[in-house]
Amino acid sequence: METAALYVHIPFCIRKCAYCDFNSYPGMEDLFQPYVDALTSEIRTTSARYPDVRVPTIFFGGGTPTVLSGEQLSGLLGEILGSFRVDSDAEITIEANPGTLLLSISGTLPNHPLLKGGVMSFNRLSLGVQSFDDEELRRLGRIHTSDEAVEAFRQAREAGFRNISIDLMYGVPGQTVESWKRTLGRALDLAPEHISLYSLSIEAGTPFHEMNRAGALQLPGDEAEADMYEAAIQTLVDAGFAHYEISNFARPGFQCRHNITYWKNEPYFGFGAGATSFLNGVRSTRVADVPEYIRRISEGMPPVVFEEHAIGIDAMGETMFLGLRLLEGVNIEDFRRRYGETPTEAFPSVIPGLKERGMIEETGGFIRLTHHGLFFGNDVFEEFVGLG
Repeated sequence: METAALYVHIPFCIRKCAYCDFNSYPGMEDLFQPYVDALTSEIRTTSARYPDVRVPTIFFGGGTPTVLSGEQLSGLLGEILGSFRVDSDAEITIEANPGTLLLSISGTLPNHPLLKGGVMSFNRLSLGVQSFDDEELRRLGRIHTSDEAVEAFRQAREAGFRNISIDLMYGVPGQTVESWKRTLGRALDLAPEHISLYSLSIEAGTPFHEMNRAGALQLPGDEAEADMYEAAIQTLVDAGFAHYEISNFARPGFQCRHNITYWKNEPYFGFGAGATSFLNGVRSTRVADVPEYIRRISEGMPPVVFEEHAIGIDAMGETMFLGLRLLEGVNIEDFRRRYGETPTEAFPSVIPGLKERGMIEETGGFIRLTHHGLFFGNDVFEEFVGLG
């Protein structure tokens, strides 16, 4: 294992959105510093076991990482830079909510994307806008308005960020194809380097799940969602963005290098409550409960509560369903070098069947989703799960 990406989970937020099932919690301000201390300890302990592994990308996700103070964030990043062999041109991303960014951009985030006091700092910002329609934002439970999202983006530019990604969501209650197109237009007006779009998923245990069961959500429906996705592809590609992953679009040279690590099923470190690592073929997940994570670290106990070692057909299936998310698809020769056989040899009934249904195609040494298959990605991915 020569290289591994690095992820840090910050499980705190100001308010939990009605659709969110991520491992994130409001109202835990008293745990901010104990959690940072626990993270610092886990980072330091882990780095000692992997002194020769290079880190090409770092990603602070959540939750909302920018609820932490500038000192806390800089301290965590400084610990990573001092403990691991981080590449000099590393992509270092931090997620932010426009509301928290406006409150603290001069203090929470370093005010230069590359250097601060001689130390490498965050050079990529992922801004969770979701919509530029105020009524849609209200229904989602977001803490910002569309104008505040625009202002947050403007201030991030002024702070020095030259690589900004905007997250958008479609399939939102009350959303129409027309309102979605307006949101896409406002996003393009800001000229970001990257745009991610996600279909709203109704997850068990969320307020939206209960509202949907009670018939209280006015969801656009599958046909309208498909129209929104098609409109987004056409609009963003026409605007010069490369559609490089099912949900992601980038200006040339601005693809998210960190997330590509996941889609290629390559190694990564994960730190924090609920975070997952994938190292030497072993996937390990940390305890999700924040106080329990802090307790385990402070008492010298391992925070990992689950491990699995995918081998054989299970490992190959993971590589297929993750790699097919990329528009280029799965490199057949890379797959053969990794597993000793080609995808078609490994899945002699699955792949021909998907080809016959028009879901995937083989071209230029890759197996990839067709345009039709993009709309049925989850159905395709399920074909590669549970075969071992």
